[in-house]
Amino acid sequence: MTKLTDEQLSSFQENGFIILEKAFNEDEIKSMRKEADFILNLMVNSSLANKRQSGRLDIKTQANGNHIIRKVQPINDLSLFLSQMSADDRLLDPMRQIMDDEPILMEEKLNYKQAFDYTIDGIEAPQREDGFPIHSDWAYYSAQNYPQEILSSAISMDDSNMDSGPIRVWPGSHKTFLEHEGMNNGFQVKEGLIDFDGGEEILAPAGSVMIFHSLLVHNSNPNTSGKPRRLMIYSHYPKAAAMGHDIRNGAGRLIESPYELEYMRKKISGEYSDQFTI
Repeated sequence: MTKLTDEQLSSFQENGFIILEKAFNEDEIKSMRKEADFILNLMVNSSLANKRQSGRLDIKTQANGNHIIRKVQPINDLSLFLSQMSADDRLLDPMRQIMDDEPILMEEKLNYKQAFDYTIDGIEAPQREDGFPIHSDWAYYSAQNYPQEILSSAISMDDSNMDSGPIRVWPGSHKTFLEHEGMNNGFQVKEGLIDFDGGEEILAPAGSVMIFHSLLVHNSNPNTSGKPRRLMIYSHYPKAAAMGHDIRNGAGRLIESPYELEYMRKKISGEYSDQFTI
């Protein structure tokens, strides 16, 4: 059982997040990375085989003309290992203490921040860097009436350094919701409501977990390290909210899975050979 100390609980209440360093061991992280590579290969090759970009795949073109993968969402139906990880007590036990309720999975995504030194032929992507605007997750969740008590856990698959585009948080910003406005790459806190030059970078070794509140304001800058900065993020709501199962991502799974199966059938029949391998 992963039990938070009184000091950790107090820190969460004050700051809106806590860091559990090296909660997962090296072998587990290697397995996560292997699954991340499998999913990325599947997403790109499925897109190419069907001549249609997967709705799960968030890919952009950098200023230098090369592609960068920002994230894939959802992913639990693509990986048994990562699906099982979403119910790991090293994540859920701390959430149970903070929520005082049973956490129910409502969303999962794999943030890659993985740049290439080339453009993937056959995929067109808008020009945009891999950074995320200054926002809180509830700015997105509120559209579907999810409760503000949602907690997310971000597992670092790679060491998080200053040049890898780490998550930056504004401690204490979870205590009230700040209004957002739409930008070309998502929602952002309205100017003047928070110090955009403030915040604190979360630097942690691979295997660490950050648990944070849905109202916590955060962002990340572009990854300039030349290496992927992968985060496996699961979000859970308290059972008492009774929001149902997979309401947020279920439709996307239903839309995309037939295309992924079609790609696999084409690959088995020899009609398509993988053009992309990470």
